[in-house]
Amino acid sequence: LGLVISCGGSKDITLPNKNVKVEGNVLTFKGKPFSGNIKMNLADKMDGYSGAISFKEGHLDGLTDLKNDKQNQQMKFTVAEGKFDGELIMKDPSQRIDITLDIKNGAIVKYLGDIQGVYKYDLNFVDNLANGTMEVQGQKLEFKDGIAKGPQGQEVKLSLDPASGDMEMEASVNGRVAGKQTIPNVLTPQYLESFLFQAIATTNR
Repeated sequence: LGLVISCGGSKDITLPNKNVKVEGNVLTFKGKPFSGNIKMNLADKMDGYSGAISFKEGHLDGLTDLKNDKQNQQMKFTVAEGKFDGELIMKDPSQRIDITLDIKNGAIVKYLGDIQGVYKYDLNFVDNLANGTMEVQGQKLEFKDGIAKGPQGQEVKLSLDPASGDMEMEASVNGRVAGKQTIPNVLTPQYLESFLFQAIATTNR
């Protein structure tokens, strides 16, 4: 993984570099939490990569936008005060992942996604209630004001927990709750950091 780090007024440095480390889940440069951008170097650009990863005080912060036009890949998001805010794009045809979210202060407002053809979402959340469609393994539900009719006639409620970003699903039959399920929100800045830090640590070995 060839990367370039822009360190304020200092020169750009490429990885591996002994001055770049992950210490206590914080990205550091010369022992201090890193603020700046990780950019693609010339070799990466020749492979089709472009963009930068933004850090502040050793954590993801600001706009990150990475692309590979040759492979039609993109990872784009903005982090503000430790939460996603605005548009989030995760696109990787090789993994059959195509997700676009609209997030406000960490809570999903719009979810448009296709995950390996198994999970398909075209949802808007109004007052944390789902509107639109969700398809799971070929079974499609259409929601209005958080309510949809299930394949066996049950009523399915889909809402969003604004604090965690988890989606809560509840099925009822004749007014009685038949089952509940939580669809956890794994797309958090901390989750992405764990993968990025692992890649950086591996590169620096």
